[in-house]
Amino acid sequence: MNDYPWRIQIIYAAVLAFILLWIFLPIAIGWKLLGSVIVLVIAAALFYRQLQYRKLLNASTNNIAFLAEKLALLPARQRYRLPIFLVTGNNAKAFFPEDLTIAEQNIIVSSEAVWIYVDEYSELPIVFDSLVARWPDMLGRIGLFLAITPEEEDKQGLFTAKLQAFRQAWVDTCRVAKYRLPVYVSAHIGLNNLHYHDNAALPVYWYQMVDDRLSLLDEYRSPIDNWVNDKAISSLERQQRIALRAMLVEYQKWINTHVLAILCDPKQPIYKCIPTGTAIYPVNDKHIADNLIARWFAEISTLYLPNNVKLDQNITPPDRLVKFMPIAYPYSPIRKAVCNMIMISAFFLMAALGAAYWNNIKLIQQIHNDISTYDLIAMDSYAEKREALAVLKADRTLLNDYFKQGEPVKLGLGLYHGQRMLEPLNQAISRYVPEPPPVEIPPPEKIYITKKEIVIKEPDVIRLDSLSLFESGKSTLKPDSTKVLINALMEIKTQIKANNDVGFLILVAGHTDATGDANKNQLLSLDRAAAVRDWIIQTSDIPENCFAIQGYGAKKPLASNDTPEDRAQNRRVEISLVPQISTCKLVNEN
Repeated sequence: MNDYPWRIQIIYAAVLAFILLWIFLPIAIGWKLLGSVIVLVIAAALFYRQLQYRKLLNASTNNIAFLAEKLALLPARQRYRLPIFLVTGNNAKAFFPEDLTIAEQNIIVSSEAVWIYVDEYSELPIVFDSLVARWPDMLGRIGLFLAITPEEEDKQGLFTAKLQAFRQAWVDTCRVAKYRLPVYVSAHIGLNNLHYHDNAALPVYWYQMVDDRLSLLDEYRSPIDNWVNDKAISSLERQQRIALRAMLVEYQKWINTHVLAILCDPKQPIYKCIPTGTAIYPVNDKHIADNLIARWFAEISTLYLPNNVKLDQNITPPDRLVKFMPIAYPYSPIRKAVCNMIMISAFFLMAALGAAYWNNIKLIQQIHNDISTYDLIAMDSYAEKREALAVLKADRTLLNDYFKQGEPVKLGLGLYHGQRMLEPLNQAISRYVPEPPPVEIPPPEKIYITKKEIVIKEPDVIRLDSLSLFESGKSTLKPDSTKVLINALMEIKTQIKANNDVGFLILVAGHTDATGDANKNQLLSLDRAAAVRDWIIQTSDIPENCFAIQGYGAKKPLASNDTPEDRAQNRRVEISLVPQISTCKLVNEN
């Protein structure tokens, strides 16, 4: 396979892995570094494996330069339509000449196919891969050709093991090719001593179809029965042909039993190797004593058939057998690389979407936790409240930056929903009540100043009924509360004028009854005190810095909370002037 698509795929996958690690995955920096090292190690291992495999391909294709020269001599149309066969087996070398150079001895280009000799079964996947890497157009036009000589085998178990090894090599080659390569089988059996008349040559080989019909491999692939029953031949020749057919039928049975059955054995845990065609060659002059074929005929006829007559005719590759080899159209290496990169991108996108979703969940959970922590802090724990408020403001600043500048990639991909947390953050921040300035209430005493005596009298508390100001459970002033508030304002100014020689602080305190949740009652009392303060500031000329508010909830009741009347007394807003030197003074009105 060509190196470049694989290199591109490895680099592309490594880059996406780094993006996923450093941008999307919410993991610590240590894990990011460890993941980066693992990605680099895996990429380096894959590159090293490809380099070693490329060296193996180069070592196994010494004859590829000669093949390139032979293909260059062919017309372009023929060059790209000829099937290529990798010929192997114990009699595969018989198809190739022995009086030429090594390269020429291993490659034959005939009119119908290109024949390449492969010595070992295990080299078939490597040779296939090297051919496709050099000529991608060969993909889909390569087949395997197994040439066997049973008369050179005397151990059935070893012969079976060789066939199984070829089957495994075929499966491995198919895995490299990503499609099932066609397979042709030729059995070279000694028919030399079967005498035939001198006027007609013995047919060189016969062809066995997949459906077990024995045919003559001529231009028309005539069935062997038609050849035997030809009316134009003499009775003597017909008898010779009948005898030859009987032998061929027995050979066919042996091939079906001891060759094809092993290649297609369903008990093996690999694909069945079903040959596209099988040929019987009666031109073999090599044999060993007590071989498999001799034993087969001895079992069925008790006769020993010698094989000691050599025919002068040479064996040539069976062009007619493979002329109609099925052509496959698998994906080219570039298409496979594109498909692989699409799958890698899909896995990356799924992982990135999952990481972005998790990052958004963590962001929303963090803001929820910050708001919950802020609300759980007591209102009078001012230091802790300020720290929690700073955290909320930082969260709001972060979300505002995301809104103005755009969310980061790790939160994007259409999954960002952080803006919906702005409203809860703003509501939580608005509930913050700053710590009131320290109030020093000196005991009532007479202060003697030169020539003038100032007596500080503690002002009366202005007490307002909450029901006259607010709806039940609300902190918004009712429209008809204006009269009550004006009266309270007039009383406040009266007290201020009476004590205007010294500073003062207007303390507005809210109170509730004991019914309901204590925390909610405290917040409600604080909000009501703030509402009264805001009304007085907007209505009068009293500066804002003259006020302080406090929400006591039900902590300071005037009466018990046992009866409705007592609870009504406890629901109130109290306004009191706290004398404080150099705090607030009103400008004297002329």
